[in-house]
Amino acid sequence: MSRQSSTQILQWGAETVRLATLFFRTPRLTALMVMIIIAAGIGALLNLGRQEDPTLVERYGFVLTYFPGADAERVEALVTDPIETRLQELTEIDELISTSRGNVSQIRLSIREDLSPSRVDEAWTLIRQQVGLAAADMPQGVQPSTVRRQYVGASTLTAGIEWTGEGEAPLAVMNRMARDLEERFQNYAGTEETEVFGLVTEEIRVVIDPEALSAAGLSVRQVAGLIAQADSKAPAGQVRNNEINLGLEVGGEFTSISRIREVPLIQRADGSAIRVGDVADVVKTEQSPPDVLARRNDRPAIMVSAYIEPNNRVDQWAEGARELVAEFAANAPRGIEVNVLFDQSGYTTERLEGLAKNLLVSALIVFVVLFVSMGWRAALIVGTALPLSVCLVLILFQIFNMPLHQMSVTGLVIALGLLIDNAIVVVDEIEQKRAHGLGRSEAIEQSLHHLFGPLFASTLTTALAFAPIAMLPGGAGEFVGMIGVSVIFAVCSSFFLAMTVVPAFAGWFDRDRVEGEKSVWWRDGFNFPILSEGYRWTLRQSLRFPVGPLFLSFALFGFGMYLVAAVMPSQFFPQTERDQFQLDVQLPPGATIYEAEALTERATEIIRSYPGIEDVHWTIGEGAPRVYYNAFNFQSGVSGFAAGWVTTSSAAQTRQIVPTLQMELRDAFPEARFLSLPFEQGPPVNAPIEFFVNGPDIMTLNELGEEARRILNDVRGVTYSWSTIETGAPTIRLMADEAAADLAGVRLQDISADMNAELEGVRAGSVLEGVEEIPVRVIAPEERRGTLSSLRDARVGVGPNNPMGTPIAALGDLELTPQIAVITHRNGVRSNIIRASIEPYALPAPVFTEFQAQLDEAGFELPPGYEIVLGGEAAERGDAMGNLFGAALPLVIAMAGCVALVFNSFRKSFLVLLSGFLSIGIAFIGVWAFGLPMGFNAIIGAMGLLGIAINGTIVVLSALQVNPAARAGDIDAQVDTVVQASRHIVATTLTTMGGFVPLILTKDMFWLPLASSIAVGVGGSALLALYFSPAMFSLGMKLRNMMGGKNVPESDGKGEYLPGAA
Repeated sequence: MSRQSSTQILQWGAETVRLATLFFRTPRLTALMVMIIIAAGIGALLNLGRQEDPTLVERYGFVLTYFPGADAERVEALVTDPIETRLQELTEIDELISTSRGNVSQIRLSIREDLSPSRVDEAWTLIRQQVGLAAADMPQGVQPSTVRRQYVGASTLTAGIEWTGEGEAPLAVMNRMARDLEERFQNYAGTEETEVFGLVTEEIRVVIDPEALSAAGLSVRQVAGLIAQADSKAPAGQVRNNEINLGLEVGGEFTSISRIREVPLIQRADGSAIRVGDVADVVKTEQSPPDVLARRNDRPAIMVSAYIEPNNRVDQWAEGARELVAEFAANAPRGIEVNVLFDQSGYTTERLEGLAKNLLVSALIVFVVLFVSMGWRAALIVGTALPLSVCLVLILFQIFNMPLHQMSVTGLVIALGLLIDNAIVVVDEIEQKRAHGLGRSEAIEQSLHHLFGPLFASTLTTALAFAPIAMLPGGAGEFVGMIGVSVIFAVCSSFFLAMTVVPAFAGWFDRDRVEGEKSVWWRDGFNFPILSEGYRWTLRQSLRFPVGPLFLSFALFGFGMYLVAAVMPSQFFPQTERDQFQLDVQLPPGATIYEAEALTERATEIIRSYPGIEDVHWTIGEGAPRVYYNAFNFQSGVSGFAAGWVTTSSAAQTRQIVPTLQMELRDAFPEARFLSLPFEQGPPVNAPIEFFVNGPDIMTLNELGEEARRILNDVRGVTYSWSTIETGAPTIRLMADEAAADLAGVRLQDISADMNAELEGVRAGSVLEGVEEIPVRVIAPEERRGTLSSLRDARVGVGPNNPMGTPIAALGDLELTPQIAVITHRNGVRSNIIRASIEPYALPAPVFTEFQAQLDEAGFELPPGYEIVLGGEAAERGDAMGNLFGAALPLVIAMAGCVALVFNSFRKSFLVLLSGFLSIGIAFIGVWAFGLPMGFNAIIGAMGLLGIAINGTIVVLSALQVNPAARAGDIDAQVDTVVQASRHIVATTLTTMGGFVPLILTKDMFWLPLASSIAVGVGGSALLALYFSPAMFSLGMKLRNMMGGKNVPESDGKGEYLPGAA
């Protein structure tokens, strides 16, 4: 390390000195800058977007493809495999998890976390292209695939259209109202997207009369084909010549039910015809059974969710949206109510107001600490850095288009104590220079000349320490990254003000000293001679016997690491404190949507019997509206699935209800998997405990999964376990006699097609009502589709040579056989995904550790060709930690280089970083002392602490280095130097710790680990700076002197000593 680098820093400092004295000499310039900062900061506060949580990149989504009539194995082979093969060609995809079940294939996918938002958008374009290419590899009958990006975030506002009248709900009317309300939301300024839940599908149903159809010698398929051919919506070309260019259409498209009734099916020789109305009833109705349903407190409902565009003010948007809903509700028909079911703006306002109060309380605590430690004048001067720094941060937020949410505001709360550290050091140094008789301008100049390098280094190292948090990729980084950004903006703003405005204020409001005047506590801060002497004595002893503080420091670090390794359980992110909780119900394969509906009705009665329950909301057959940012579900198209959320009177009531309710629902519904869980912070996780058993054979995978589940069910804390591969689903199988079928003139494929037409119906055109297309479906009557006896009587192969058709019973026997119900893949390989839920508010890590122990004890082994891959919270936590440390390593090296540059010494750089790492062990003791698990927030708190903790050591070592007597080994000189630096170290430590007091007092389990780790770690870092660092310095000087090294640093020719001279 050359001396030129240190000289360059001092040259930068000289430029800053001239700037600082410029502000001191030019009050109008300073006043103008302050007014601009305040005005721009207020403007930014008014214009910045506001939301409850950060916006996460849409890295998750699914591909949904229907193949009516196909079982799980056929769906796997003919639909899932072709799509997976195409998608696996894309390097942008991180994980594919597919589920093949009867009639439907669903492929969940996630995009790599290291991709930027723009590259994620490009990846979705490529995914759609690949899915389109896969369609060519799939057989006829497969419906077009739907590619859906999953919006990661809570809906901004969800409105419910619910039936409160007597009798059957007018679902068709509610349907049109929901579409109308959705359109109004879409046209409302600031809306990003909308979703509708519980929307019924209307259709014009042509219900065939079997006897009349048989007499006419027609089949359901033939009738559907004839009806479809009569719907002339297709263009008939263009009439073109030199003078005209006109489109040609064929009249007769379907416009009404009567038009469909009049469609001729058979034209007789006498001119009469058999029409649709002769062999069928034509009615407009809802699809039966419906694909989805929605309920609010057991009343039929349809829910409409709207999402605000990112970086907008959710409070202002929601105010207009509520007015829109109120206006819409005023025109609702009798018996139908329109209400706001969920409004994110209330949670956003409550969250931001709570954090703003914490900010103000922290500022008050900081000011009181400054007043007590430095006196009223210094407290006011230093206190000016608080609002000005906050204004500068808000300005930077606006410049970089960053909204206000709980993470960005919490970053300000964390940085509050750090905002004034530089100002404290500068004001204290100027006061000491003035006490030694220097003039105001000279005191400012010499103070900044001496402090620029150390303060620049401490600011840069703090910024580098929080940079890994700001740069953390993936969902975890998108969630907590703004904490790091806020702190970096704050400390850089603080350094700028400490080098410019604060010295000017310190010079203007300084007082003239009178020789021999007594110290007054309210002017100079508290000073207890007894404590001061005791403090000097402890310093002297630690310097005389440096092994003592060294041993104690390493012992505390070792104890903290022991607690992390052997005592404290691990956690990714904690549950949120909220007046809501979520519901998730899964019935066995083959369950109908009506069974799921009946179950939710019974469950609602149980839930509403608890005190403090306000509303219960359900969607059946699809995921519920997202009322929390990471709560989304991919179970679309599953009739036996239901999801929902419950609103309670308070967060405390939620915590009290959920554990008891979970056990009661589990006992009340043994036939279902019924989860009642609090919402959790952090990126989305499928289940607390999850692992993948990969291998080729389905039955072997099922056996391994069942064995693992038996062990898992015996683990304490597990409420449910389930595997994704499901076998034994009952299926009716026609054991067709191919010879008999051939005699009847039908092929096996014709049998399947005819039976599918009767049971599921065949689409035959559509009717346009405005912009809505209502399908026409030809189907057998319900009594022909609901029993085995009617199925045996069904006739197939109707044609000219067999006008009456052949009954199914004549072609073979109907048998009830078990089949594979669900097949899952992970990244194209068959995989049985084993998942488990745990008791509400329990920690997954201890449960998973016990499960692993029992797995080993039971001798669970995999056959050759099979493997286990970890998933769930443990995998998400591991990935996030790997990303964090991967980003941190180069920045720690940069931090070491920065410190080495300032001190011009690798030894001093090592000592500074060593004190920072030792403080991390003390931080973990703080987390343990509060009875908290070792969560991700505690880790990022310790990561940020590394940059904060070394600031005191930098100041102490800088002071010791420029004192020739201290370098020569004079213990008294070393004690005097440390004592002189102690005032601002103690002040900055207390203000930093005080800034975390409101977060600690809230007892919020999300912020408490972060606040406790930094607050306790900062306190420990002060002790390390005042005892460990001087002891190491003294020991190093003794060893250096023994080896004949230089004792006195070289001068720069101006009466100052180069920081790194050796």
